Amino acid sequence: MRPVDKSSQDVESQWTGVSPSSPLLPKSQQPQHSPVLNSTPLSWIKGIPFLIWQFTENDFPTFILPNSAFGIFGALAGPRLFSDETGPTVSEVLWRVPIVVIYNWYMTFIFDLANQRGADSVEEDRINKPWRPIPSGYATMEHARLLLLSSIPLAMAMNWYLGVFSEGMWILVLVWMYNDLRGGDHMLRDPLIAAGSLGFNGGSLRLAGGVGRTVNDEGHLWTVMIAAVILTTGYIQDLKDQVGDRLRERKSVPILIGDGLCRAVIGAFILSWSFACAYFWRLKLWAFVVPVLLGAGIGMNGLLRRNREADYATWRTWCFWLIVLFMLPTLSRF
Repeated sequence: MRPVDKSSQDVESQWTGVSPSSPLLPKSQQPQHSPVLNSTPLSWIKGIPFLIWQFTENDFPTFILPNSAFGIFGALAGPRLFSDETGPTVSEVLWRVPIVVIYNWYMTFIFDLANQRGADSVEEDRINKPWRPIPSGYATMEHARLLLLSSIPLAMAMNWYLGVFSEGMWILVLVWMYNDLRGGDHMLRDPLIAAGSLGFNGGSLRLAGGVGRTVNDEGHLWTVMIAAVILTTGYIQDLKDQVGDRLRERKSVPILIGDGLCRAVIGAFILSWSFACAYFWRLKLWAFVVPVLLGAGIGMNGLLRRNREADYATWRTWCFWLIVLFMLPTLSRF
């Protein structure tokens, strides 16, 4: 890793509130309900639900819910995405909402464990996300490793039972490539994330529609189209993490092509996809308004407001924009 001069460390400390050279939180400052501080195995096991939430909390509104929304709104589109003439009823889809969310949650949990347990990841999180369980002292890298070892076979069994085993295996392979093979530190980062969306969104659609139903060609094409949307705009999440990415020498798009150009490219792609997705479903002109205006707002906000707080807000708005796109096939049905 390249040396970082003291002046840049001072700037990063002022910006993030965490010094890159500071150790993890000392025991006296760690939360007393942390499973790490409980000596008995039973106490630590009781703390696992809290740990699961801590590992995935940041991804719940920005990853788990949008992926779930893809399947739910896709199932509500009925014959637009499924081969049978009627598709699932509204009550059938609503009944399956919890399992769709749970599927995305436990598969995201596996990704987060693999992603956050490495020494480099902990060092990066001390700058970008110091509230995460390991840098904040709630858990250790060994705890994360043990949880990962036990979670993978449980997830595989659950996916087999639910009928989404192939989608789950696809995600596990990509998790291995992204984290253990360090694909997430190179140009493969965004293609791997986009490819992962095929497993999350495809699994969500099958679960929400009912495993006995077959997704039609238009449904498969829509799933791939959304993966392309994520590939070309998903690096909006990297805008807020540039300091930690530079310390880790991660080749994210904002670092490779420059912050200003990256923001302009993201804005152009978001606006283009807003038109393209609405046109794909042959919607009325009024249905173009919300995704296009929202997309234009995201692009302008990214260009005009360039600080970490604003980048977080822009990223979360992008996640909401995705959900708006996911509603389009439902609109096309009704």
